[in-house]
Amino acid sequence: MAKALGVSGFEDDVRQKILSAAPGAETDEFGNVILRGRSKVAFVAHMDEVGLLVTSIEEDGRLKFRKVGGVDDRILPGSSVVLYGDGFRLEGVIGVAPPHFQQQQQQVSWQDLYIDVGATSRSEAEAMGITPMTPAAFSKRYAEVGKFVSATALDDRAGCWALLQTYKRSASATYVWTVQEEVGLLGARALARSLEGKYVVVVDTTACCHPNFTGNVRPGNGPVLRVFDNYGAYNNKLAKKVLEVAKKRGIPLQIGGGGGGTDAAAFFVSGIPAVSIGILTKYSHSPVEMAHRDDLRHTVELLSALAEELG
Repeated sequence: MAKALGVSGFEDDVRQKILSAAPGAETDEFGNVILRGRSKVAFVAHMDEVGLLVTSIEEDGRLKFRKVGGVDDRILPGSSVVLYGDGFRLEGVIGVAPPHFQQQQQQVSWQDLYIDVGATSRSEAEAMGITPMTPAAFSKRYAEVGKFVSATALDDRAGCWALLQTYKRSASATYVWTVQEEVGLLGARALARSLEGKYVVVVDTTACCHPNFTGNVRPGNGPVLRVFDNYGAYNNKLAKKVLEVAKKRGIPLQIGGGGGGTDAAAFFVSGIPAVSIGILTKYSHSPVEMAHRDDLRHTVELLSALAEELG
């Protein structure tokens, strides 16, 4: 999972790894993976990650691109990427003029940048398999940094992993891995009505930490019950049940908010009680996201408890 590539709309690599780890799971026509259980509770995490998409190939072989999802322009210059498609993976870099040639420090826009794959002509790049609409993911890394793990696309591979770990403990719940969350919750929106009658618990990362958005939450103190974000508040009745279960089982759970939104909004507006559990992540939407190992462990414990109590 750590090296899987899954830019929004191009999640097949992640999807295949989840299907291998969850026997009996199926893929719907939108690309979501669904493992249906007997109980009333469904756990949801998204498979996709922010990245880039090739839009054109220049005569000299350099690649113009657009951003997919919320990518900060400042992290792009000097980044390493992997372009991928049917049967190929190619390393590339996003270059920037060295300081020797810059008259003054200047703000660089993504529209001024190119991906360089070592091709010297358009035909050479095309011979590598690159075409317009080829996705490019940030090169994958994994490191243990003190009590944290640091990896590319922890948003939301951490949630995908948590669902798989919970599935090993409780097969009665429904487990869902969605597509295209980063570009508008599209997979969850397409799926929402077919999960009618269930409680939905979305597991995603939550950007850490800002007093006006997340409140007084801290890594290592447990996952976050995300009660409000840019999409509004979620189901308060279900949120209280989650808090009760956590307290009953002695599982640390923080209360906070978030910027942006999660798949929970897609289910909520379709009339399904939904809440979002956030794994606090530093440096969100960058190639070096960090999550506390205790928070990952406690998230799985909480989901396992919810599978029993809500089911």
